[in-house]
Amino acid sequence: LDVLEKNLQAALLKILPGEITFPPELARDADAATVFLAYPLEVVDDQLGLQIMDRLKKVMGHIGMCRYRKDSYWCKDYKDKVGEDPTKHFTDEELKERDRLLQDGEEAQWCLFDPMVSCFYGRMYQKTQDEKYLKLQQLFLARSLAAITGDDCPFGPWHCAEAYYLEKDRWVPNDDTPLVWTQIDLKMALFEMERSLNVLN
Repeated sequence: LDVLEKNLQAALLKILPGEITFPPELARDADAATVFLAYPLEVVDDQLGLQIMDRLKKVMGHIGMCRYRKDSYWCKDYKDKVGEDPTKHFTDEELKERDRLLQDGEEAQWCLFDPMVSCFYGRMYQKTQDEKYLKLQQLFLARSLAAITGDDCPFGPWHCAEAYYLEKDRWVPNDDTPLVWTQIDLKMALFEMERSLNVLN
């Protein structure tokens, strides 16, 4: 197991803080899901975790984060473009066709990631008592809370959405609302904020 762990760690270090480095045509230098390696999995050290957080700036939107740039899943007017079953399985050819529908900046903004970024910065604050990490923890918790649905949401208010996507020219929660995964992530972010406040006191 030690040999396996060592080899896997070496492979990770060749790729991170990116997500895909080869083959070059599929290279992806930022993917929001890499946050999970820093928190809660903690399979990277703090320095690499900070590099991952910095790289996430490339996928950050005004509501949440896109999974990665050029991600056509839940792109603008998604249901109008792909039909009434937004979760259907796409063949490779259908996926290429779907990808052609995407315009830059119209990727869905996912709500799963900001709470985990808040948690990571909370852990950094708890270890170092450096207030810059507390401020970042608060920022990403505030972004997470701001993404909770309002009274105008067709699924109801006070829900944690999976993602927001553009429907015509308006950002709306996608059909996977409420999403338990986002709820749990937010609960974890609130837990880590409580821990940070205890350190502060």
